[in-house]
Amino acid sequence: MKQVILLLRYKLLAFIRMETKLTPENILKNLGSGIIYAGFAAGAFFFSKSLIGFLLVEIKIGLFLLHEFISMILFIFFLSVNLGNIIVSYSTLYKTNEINFLLTRPIQPVKIFLIKFLDNFFYSSSTLLLISSSLLAGYVYYFKLSIASFILLFLNFIVYMFSAGSLGVILLLILIKIAELFGVRKVIYGLIISYISIVIIFFRINSPRGLVNSVMQFYPLIDKDNYLSSLIPPIIKLLPNNWLSQTAYWLVKDNFYEAVIFTLLQVMLSVFLFAAAITMGYKWYFKTWLLNLKLTGEYNSKRKEIVLFSIIGKSIFRPQSKAIIKKDLILFWRDPSQMIHFFILLFLIVVFAVSVAGIKFVGLGNFYLQTMIYLSIFLFNLLLITTLSLRFIFPVISLEGEAFWKIKSAPVKPILLIKSKLLTPSGVILIISLGLSFFSNYKFGLLTLLFSEIVTLISAITILAINFGMGGAFANYKEKNAIRIASSQGASLSFLINLLYMLFLIVLLLKPLSEMFLSIMINKDFSSGEILWALLPIIVVSSFIIFLFFRLALNSLKKDF
Repeated sequence: MKQVILLLRYKLLAFIRMETKLTPENILKNLGSGIIYAGFAAGAFFFSKSLIGFLLVEIKIGLFLLHEFISMILFIFFLSVNLGNIIVSYSTLYKTNEINFLLTRPIQPVKIFLIKFLDNFFYSSSTLLLISSSLLAGYVYYFKLSIASFILLFLNFIVYMFSAGSLGVILLLILIKIAELFGVRKVIYGLIISYISIVIIFFRINSPRGLVNSVMQFYPLIDKDNYLSSLIPPIIKLLPNNWLSQTAYWLVKDNFYEAVIFTLLQVMLSVFLFAAAITMGYKWYFKTWLLNLKLTGEYNSKRKEIVLFSIIGKSIFRPQSKAIIKKDLILFWRDPSQMIHFFILLFLIVVFAVSVAGIKFVGLGNFYLQTMIYLSIFLFNLLLITTLSLRFIFPVISLEGEAFWKIKSAPVKPILLIKSKLLTPSGVILIISLGLSFFSNYKFGLLTLLFSEIVTLISAITILAINFGMGGAFANYKEKNAIRIASSQGASLSFLINLLYMLFLIVLLLKPLSEMFLSIMINKDFSSGEILWALLPIIVVSSFIIFLFFRLALNSLKKDF
C-alpha cells in the first residue's frame, strides 16, 4: 500500500505543479485560464437554470418528463465515458513508456493497474467535473434545494462516472482476452456494433416520442408520481442513469428518503464494479500486457501496405508537404485507438445527420420554440465540429514528439508546416460540417440553407483555428498519446473558448432567426437583409479570432522546446 500512496502522491504533485518561471507570458496565460474557467462555470450555471425554467414554464413538459429526458441524456453520457475509458485505458495501461518503466520496478502489476486507472479517471475529468458542478448548481438553485441536496447529487454523479470508468476497464481486459481467440480486427468491429446496438435497443424500449405521447394523455395532471412512474419500462428502472435522475426527482419532491435509497444503489454498484475491476486487474493485467505485445506484433505483421499512404511516388504537393502529410496519415492509420475513436465519432455524426435530415419546424405554432430547436441543432453541429477538431487538430503539434527538432532543423518554413499538417484533417472536418449543415437545413429554403452553410463554414474554420493555436500554445512533446493530449488542461481551456465562441454566435443569431420564423408563421414577408446583416459581425469577429490563433500557433513553432 505504501507504493500506491507514494506513486499517487507524485502523480498529484505532477498534476498541480505550477510554472517555476514567473514570466509575464506564464502569468498572463494562467490569469487568462482562470478567467475563462470562472466565466464558463458561471455561464453553465445560468444556462442550466434558464433551460429548466424554459422547459417547465414555457413548454410546460412537467417534472416527470424533464427528469426522464435527463435520464436519457445520462445514458448516452454513461456510454461515452465508458467507451472513452476503454480507449484511454488501453493507451495508458498498455502503450506508454511509463508502464514499461514501472513494470521493471519491484511493484506489483495490480498496483500499477490501480494507479493508472485512478490517474486516467481524474486526469480527464477535471473540466467535466467543473461543467457538471456548475450545471448541478443551476439545477439546485432553480428548485431552491438545500446544500445537502447539492452534495448528494454531486456525490451521486461522481459515483455514476466512476461506475462507467470501472466498467470500461473491465471490458478492456475482457476484450484483450477475447482478441486472443478471434483476432483484433473482429473484436474492434464487434465492439462498435455492440455499442450501436445498445443505443438502438435503448431508444426502442424507451422512445422519447412514445413517452411524451403517453404522458400528454394525462395533461394537465402530468406531475402526479403515483401513476406516471408506471410509464417507465421495468428494465429502464434497473439502469444507473435512471437512479441518478430519480435521485434528483425525489429531492425536488422533498422526499429525501427516496433520494438516499437511489444514491445507495448507485454507490453499491460503483463499489462492486471497482472491486471487480481490481480483482480482474490482479488476475489478468500482467498477462494481458504480455498478450497485447503478441497481438500487436501479429496485427502489424499482417497489415497490408496502402499505396495511398506510401511516401514514395509522384504527388501534386511539394516534397516537404508530401512527407509531412503522408507521415501523419501513416501514424494515424497505425494507431488502433485513433482509428476506433474516429469511427465512433463518425458513427455519432451519421446518427445525428439521419435524425435531423430535412427536419422542418414551421407549423408547430410557437415561433420561439422553433427558433430554440433550430439553434439547438446548429449548436449540436458545432459541438460535433469542436469534438473532432479538439480530438484531431489540437494534438497535431504535440504528436511530433521529441523528434520535432528534425523538422525545425529541416528546410521547412513554419507556415508550410502549418498548411501541411492542417490540410487533411481540416478538409475532412470542413466537409463533415458542411454536410451536417445541409442535412439540417435543406428543407428551409434556399436563403436559410445558404445562410446556414456560410455561418457553418466560418464557425468551423474559426473552431479549427482556436484548437490549432491552443494546441501549439500548450504543446506537450513528451506525450505520445493523442487522447491524453486532447484531455489535458490546455485542451479543456480550448474547449471552453470554443463554447464561448458558440455562445457569441447564438446571441447574434437569436433575434433574426426568431423574426424569420415568426414571419413564416403569420405569412408575412421577411427581409432577407436582416439575416445577412447578422453575418457582418460574425465575419469580423471570426476573422480576428482566426488571425489571432494562427499567429499563436506560428509563434509556438518558432520557439525552442
